[in-house]
Amino acid sequence: MKRKMQRQCKGGTSMKTRSTADFLRDFNDAFFNGKKEFIEQHVSDGVEWIMVGAMPLKGRQALVDAAFGMQDYTQMEFEIDTVITGGQEGVVKGVMTAKGGNDRERKYCYCDFYEWQGEGDPKITKMTSFVVETK
Repeated sequence: MKRKMQRQCKGGTSMKTRSTADFLRDFNDAFFNGKKEFIEQHVSDGVEWIMVGAMPLKGRQALVDAAFGMQDYTQMEFEIDTVITGGQEGVVKGVMTAKGGNDRERKYCYCDFYEWQGEGDPKITKMTSFVVETK
């Protein structure tokens, strides 16, 4: 069953009482809803973001600039299909939808692989993203 992400997450959410699957859902929600503070608080200083087919980004500021700058993901709707976690790794698979020129809707399937460090309040150290436009 597909679930549209509409819920709100607070910038200071602690992982101590939450599952890692919920954390990854909240991270995606923050990413797509422009919650920079949440993203900044939950990635390491040296985070690496690999967008397959593009140059990798290194560092918190580079990730924030890419996510909330020229490629503004906050203008997209998204649905999460699957979240899988184990140890200090996790995967989120979903669909994002954007309005293109002439109000043409564009859909993309995405799959993000995450690695993190820390117990209780983890920091993401690596993200690998696969994105494919669907017809």
